[in-house]
Amino acid sequence: MNESSAITRVDLLSGLFTTILGAAGVIASLQMPRFAERGVDPNTVPGVTPGLVSAALVVFGLMLTLRAVRGGGTRVGVTIHDWDRGAVLRTALTVALALAYGMLLFGALPFVPVTAGFVFVFVVALDLVNPDRQLSLPWLFGGAALLALVAAFGIQLVFEEIFLVRLPG
Repeated sequence: MNESSAITRVDLLSGLFTTILGAAGVIASLQMPRFAERGVDPNTVPGVTPGLVSAALVVFGLMLTLRAVRGGGTRVGVTIHDWDRGAVLRTALTVALALAYGMLLFGALPFVPVTAGFVFVFVVALDLVNPDRQLSLPWLFGGAALLALVAAFGIQLVFEEIFLVRLPG
């Protein structure tokens, strides 16, 4: 199998997976409660944001699938076949940290400290495994701490004041 057909196959599988994931999200968001009996504004019901994000996934997944079926695609950029060991490590670390946050910590503990901790560990860990790292450790830790606090409080503010979603803790 040449590189072009391998890329097309990866695009096809990724496109199908993304389309199915998006469709499942749209279906799940449509099944969420509407709170019509409480007179809730239809634009603020719980399923709006996940539904819009899922619909975007469907569109992008279909575009990727169609591109693969046509045999097209760009030959620009880095494919998964070109990844070096560092890229694989950073990807695995990203997935592991995101899963730990989403499955173990989120909802089990108060939102702000858990999210600030996640952002801090994520930034520091991924920067430490970056071979092109340029920040000194004090700047890295200070910047990561500032980003973590701004992100955690900012996300809480947006979700609770704009989306009217109560976060844990």
